[in-house]
Amino acid sequence: MAETPAAPTRAAVALSAADIAAAAAARGLPILPECEAGVAANLALLARHARTMRGQAA
Repeated sequence: MAETPAAPTRAAVALSAADIAAAAAARGLPILPECEAGVAANLALLARHARTMRGQAA
């Protein structure tokens, strides 16, 4: 039986252009150059929502 970790792990949201590109490449997801800014903006928004839900400062 798999053990449950004492505290859930929290994956970091890739926010830098290099981190976003690396995360996408690791998953085999191409990001078109014209979409890079939108992807970065959406990830930043998702990271902000995650902080809010955790009760952390924005």
